Amino acid sequence: MAKIGTVWVVLVSLMALGYGQRLIRLGNEGLSPYYGSGFPSLSADGRVVVSDYHVRLTYRNHPALWTYQDGWWYLKADGGLTRDPREAIWGYAYDVSYDGSVVLGKELYGDPRNPSGRPFRWRRGVGMEYLPFPPGTYRAVGLKISWDGGWVAGAAAFRVDTGEDWWLVRWSPTGQTELINLMGSVEDFSASGREILDRCNFFQSAFWREGWGIRCSLPFSSFGGLSGDGRVAVGVALHPEGWSGLARWFPDEDRYEPVPANMRFSPGIHLVSFDGRVMLLWGSERDRNWEPVRDLALLWEEGRGWSDLNEVYPQFFRNTPVDYVYDLSGDGRYILVMPILLGLAILDRFGIQGDVDGDDCVDDADLLMVLFRFGRGYSPEDVNVDGIVDEQDLLMVLSRFGECRE
Repeated sequence: MAKIGTVWVVLVSLMALGYGQRLIRLGNEGLSPYYGSGFPSLSADGRVVVSDYHVRLTYRNHPALWTYQDGWWYLKADGGLTRDPREAIWGYAYDVSYDGSVVLGKELYGDPRNPSGRPFRWRRGVGMEYLPFPPGTYRAVGLKISWDGGWVAGAAAFRVDTGEDWWLVRWSPTGQTELINLMGSVEDFSASGREILDRCNFFQSAFWREGWGIRCSLPFSSFGGLSGDGRVAVGVALHPEGWSGLARWFPDEDRYEPVPANMRFSPGIHLVSFDGRVMLLWGSERDRNWEPVRDLALLWEEGRGWSDLNEVYPQFFRNTPVDYVYDLSGDGRYILVMPILLGLAILDRFGIQGDVDGDDCVDDADLLMVLFRFGRGYSPEDVNVDGIVDEQDLLMVLSRFGECRE
């Protein structure tokens, strides 16, 4: 990691300690025994996680939602929540609105051995709304949702002689569809729902904006993350001026800015904050022959450069390094990670250790949450992440009692 800059890693670590930080393991409270899970998403405010779980009891996948206070709950078609998977929606969860009140997914129905699927938008306390297939298409999927839960980006397929022809599609808050002549990969979606990052072809990324049209990236360039304001894309560029590698693309100006990491790095996950000033990449460091050396989660901040997530937060990841990163909150504060042996967890980069309910103050509510969970396993109340809620966690809350983040 010396290539990234040992001095900078040390400085970032000291700065992080000054702010304080928390690691919240999500655990399995509320879930029935399951075989596996889907790809989880973090709400842009960093307080809600959605995923889907293949439950042993039903032998089906069911969308589920996690919050700090209540753990996991399955989604019901009427907009309610349940701990009984037999009452839950059968299907998958793909994305979630800013505050976690709207979930985007796909419902399965029909023959369990060969089910059909239809995209839905689920609103807490309201219910499930099916998103219609665009005219002429025979199947569709919604993949990303705007922060307010109104706009949806996805893909729809036409039948053709050679099989299928997939297009990008956008659903409006009222369910109207708009087909866009792109590949329908939906790499990312802006907070407002007015910008989409997709692909022009297999060798070029595409940026689309409502009322503006399409701009293709440089050839042999690939961008996978879009800032919430729709102004910055993150990925890899091959630039005619002679440089290649990690880059930011500013589609409005069609300008490319290198962000060298001083290593050969091949990203698989691209995450970016609302303003484009924080990036998180997960991928593989490569040797001179481009053979994989190790997987890395790299954090980049404008004006500060790159750092290895495991080295910046050794108190959490020294013995249980990050195996995967899934999502980043809009302000770049919260990161949804998968440390080895710990399962899903949220890293709060600037939180207060002991702030169990995540309201940025350590107070009576946090003490009560620890007391009521005494003796249980991993959960937000397990402040020191040692696998059990006990007197050590209580002491840690007491030691920071009365502190609030400004």
